[in-house]
Amino acid sequence: MILERMEKKMKQQKTLFKNTIYKAILNIVNILIPVIIGSYVVRLLDVDLYGIYNKVYSEFQVFLAIASFGIYNYGVKEVSKIRDDPKKMSKMFTNLFVIGVASNLIILIIYLAYALFASSGLTLKIYLIFVIQILSNIIYVEYVNEALENYKFISLKSIIVRIIYLISLLVFVKKPTDIIIYGILVSLSAMINNLLSFIYVKRRIKFDFKNLNISKYIKILFIILIITNVDLLYSQLDRVMLGRYNTNISVTVYFIAYYIVSTLVSIPYSIVFVSVPRLSYLLKNSKKKIYEEKLNNSIRSLLFLIIPICLGIFALSEEIIELYSGSRYSAAVLPLKIACISRIFISIEYAINNLVLYPNDKEKRILLITFVCGVLNLILNYTLVVLKIFNPVTAMATTGIVEIIIAVCQYIYTRKKLNIKLNIITKETVRYLIVSLCFIPVSYLVKMLNIGFFIKVLLIVIICSLMYVGILFIFKDTNIMFILEKVKGKIYFSRRKNEKS
Repeated sequence: MILERMEKKMKQQKTLFKNTIYKAILNIVNILIPVIIGSYVVRLLDVDLYGIYNKVYSEFQVFLAIASFGIYNYGVKEVSKIRDDPKKMSKMFTNLFVIGVASNLIILIIYLAYALFASSGLTLKIYLIFVIQILSNIIYVEYVNEALENYKFISLKSIIVRIIYLISLLVFVKKPTDIIIYGILVSLSAMINNLLSFIYVKRRIKFDFKNLNISKYIKILFIILIITNVDLLYSQLDRVMLGRYNTNISVTVYFIAYYIVSTLVSIPYSIVFVSVPRLSYLLKNSKKKIYEEKLNNSIRSLLFLIIPICLGIFALSEEIIELYSGSRYSAAVLPLKIACISRIFISIEYAINNLVLYPNDKEKRILLITFVCGVLNLILNYTLVVLKIFNPVTAMATTGIVEIIIAVCQYIYTRKKLNIKLNIITKETVRYLIVSLCFIPVSYLVKMLNIGFFIKVLLIVIICSLMYVGILFIFKDTNIMFILEKVKGKIYFSRRKNEKS
């Protein structure tokens, strides 16, 4: 019996590790290709046209978030709980799909009315292009693949779509004025991605329209919808307000800083993504001790990567902006530095929400704190507008302050109210922070050398990486030792395979 449990535990760890690897591979591709695309687009497209595009896109994302109706977040958590029961899954999937069709069509009508009323000419055309994404959002069922941990399919599918998108972009977007073509390609890639996932899911889960119970899901989805909208009171609000009270170009400056950090930290976020279904399952089956152990392992692993990445970006912010956009958007350097610091706290908040509060059915708690702090961010933004100092730097700073407040509040609530032993400040995480802070003086010293741009950047990356890994190896950090054990295991397996052949 004990042996069976040990084998089962080892199998679960192996599956979780594989899922993390698949998700990490996907995120690496989601970094490399968007960085290539983003750099190409930012450098090619006309500054004013790209500013208009980003202004419209920031407003469109508000409509898209509302149209999604919280189905993704709810679906990942709830489908993972009943993944061993095909009938219940089919029933829930059908109900959520019907709700998704209705919400997307309703928002589509409102969106079209807004676009026709608020814009004309080129701006209206850009609004209308995004209709493709709202329609494709009807068949967005990726939450099923996430809940069933189909990360191999998700990774392969997304990689193929990304590559096709990249090739299409390089072929069709060639002039500074090709903003319409660019918008169409962005929307079509989203549609293809959603369509492939829908086909894959439908081959495994059938619709069951008998005895639909839509009302059962509306209340909780509405709560999650509000939570999603409250999240829009942060970075999304900043961009919308910058477009209204500053300039379209300022939206692009803010977007570049936010986008670079968000893209580069997406790899560590795979740890959170793949842990949600497993932790939800453990809680459902009353295994709190194991849940807390895996929770703290996931958060420690997240910070092991997030902290050095964010401080590494901070140390190389000038060079990263130069590489990404050239000198056209040098104003994005300071917002990027602020975004790096706040991202560490946002990551903690993100992990607590998805690994603690959602699995413990504390959606109302998330709603309360995010709404209060969202309103605070709104007030701060309008205060900056009145004082005539509202710009990408101040907008990023106020949002960062609010995000820190949220992270601290959620952490205290988890420890005090939920009585969950959540360990954020440990000797390991403090060590990650201290070593990573050393990146800043190291980069400063290297920049003083009279060497080429690319050699300088490469040298800073190599020195900081070796320093981080080396110091953690000396202290026998659990994450470093785990990675080394996996690498040794792969090498040993490969050698044995070659010997047999």
